[in-house]
Amino acid sequence: MTAMAHLKFLLLLLWVGNAVLDLHKRIFNGYDCEGTKHLYHVKITATNGTHGSRCGGSLIHSEWVLTAAHCWNDQPGLIMSAYVGIHPGPGSRVTIRDHQIFKDHDIMLLKISLASIRTYLVQLPDLAFVLFLFSLVPHEPPHLQCAKMRVVNCELNLIPCDSPFLWPNGNTMCHEQAGVDTCPGDSGGGVLFNNMIYGVHVGGGKCVCSSSAVSLKVCSYIGWINNFITPNNGK
Repeated sequence: MTAMAHLKFLLLLLWVGNAVLDLHKRIFNGYDCEGTKHLYHVKITATNGTHGSRCGGSLIHSEWVLTAAHCWNDQPGLIMSAYVGIHPGPGSRVTIRDHQIFKDHDIMLLKISLASIRTYLVQLPDLAFVLFLFSLVPHEPPHLQCAKMRVVNCELNLIPCDSPFLWPNGNTMCHEQAGVDTCPGDSGGGVLFNNMIYGVHVGGGKCVCSSSAVSLKVCSYIGWINNFITPNNGK
């Protein structure tokens, strides 16, 4: 059985069974994440000191953060920054040295400078199975937030809200849970299962609880990711 067949089978079990997926983020109706887990979460900001935006990300290599492409904001006057070790804190600012976007899809790698504090990484998927999400936003809670959401079928031809980036049909996963939803600023957070990152949260409805949360499947981009984080692998 192929890796994709395994993935579809597991997604089906998650959908019809009682399995759940964890979402780390600012979430609506979430709960405080444990202080000893999910230490690889990264906060990404674009600000001029008074205004700006925030996203989440996942540290998958000592120099690479996996996040959503629409989190990149290079408008005049805005400064992009990344912060590692923010959970449980206090965290450390690192320099963003480069960014790579996959062919206009809503997934991005940020290359950062090495942190002065100890950092923790999240594992990439093994391509055999598949899920957890997080990020922080303006007026963020004092602790990283978690939630549990069920995998559901995605609608066809999902269109990103106010974004030029793509959510290809075959590359998306959708998640729902009664009373729980994502908010602006949750983008870029990792979707995990068994301590491996299987998705990058990219969006949801225009309003809280209006539609499913959406993530892009990491497995669909694993070759592209590995080309950057392990460029000499297999050579």
